[in-house]
Amino acid sequence: MKRLVTLVAMAAMAGLPTISDANWWEDFDSYEAGSGLHGQGDWKGWGDDPTWDAFVTDEFAHSSPNSLDVVGDTDIVHEFEGYTSGLWTFTAWQYIPDTFQGSSYFILLNSYTDDASANNWSTQVRFDGDIGMAESEFEGDQLPLIFGEWVELRVDIDLDADVQTFYYGGEMLYSKSWTEGVSGGGALNIGALDLFANGATSIYYDDLSLVPAPGSFLLLTLGLAMGSRRRR
Repeated sequence: MKRLVTLVAMAAMAGLPTISDANWWEDFDSYEAGSGLHGQGDWKGWGDDPTWDAFVTDEFAHSSPNSLDVVGDTDIVHEFEGYTSGLWTFTAWQYIPDTFQGSSYFILLNSYTDDASANNWSTQVRFDGDIGMAESEFEGDQLPLIFGEWVELRVDIDLDADVQTFYYGGEMLYSKSWTEGVSGGGALNIGALDLFANGATSIYYDDLSLVPAPGSFLLLTLGLAMGSRRRR
């Protein structure tokens, strides 16, 4: 145990994520079904405007009982702090009904402010019901939409190497720079999630998380341990 504590301390000194780092997850189950998310759990409409609210629902759920209905005017934001180095994985579970129409967006920003004075986009994936494709906007990388089942969205973010890789249903959609991903000239920082309905019909989200990338702590501690042995 003493050895593990020492390795965790060394990892923190190295500026990389460890098992003691703050993680974030959201399953919407602590909110009342039918309630607006704006003002709950650090969620807010774009620009801190409740006009762009999203509503909790028990119609569908990846983990019972609730999920989030992203529909119509929804443009809902959650900000993050302290994610400025290391390897991280952002995961969301998404359900697209068979009747889905329009284009809805999953967005990650490296910088966000309510007054939009310093906003910078890293990830912008459009889910287009009209063409039946998930598309990384501006590069045009596409995968077929998956309807009528819960599908994992996963973004592996390496802030040290400035690389992000997006997976849809286990298949890679793209791999590109984090700071140059959409707006260009961005920061090595995970700033905010934005779920934007863009006037489309409902897409549901559940079981969102931002955690150290799988194996990153183990690889770090093994490397530190081997280095310690070499120094003896």
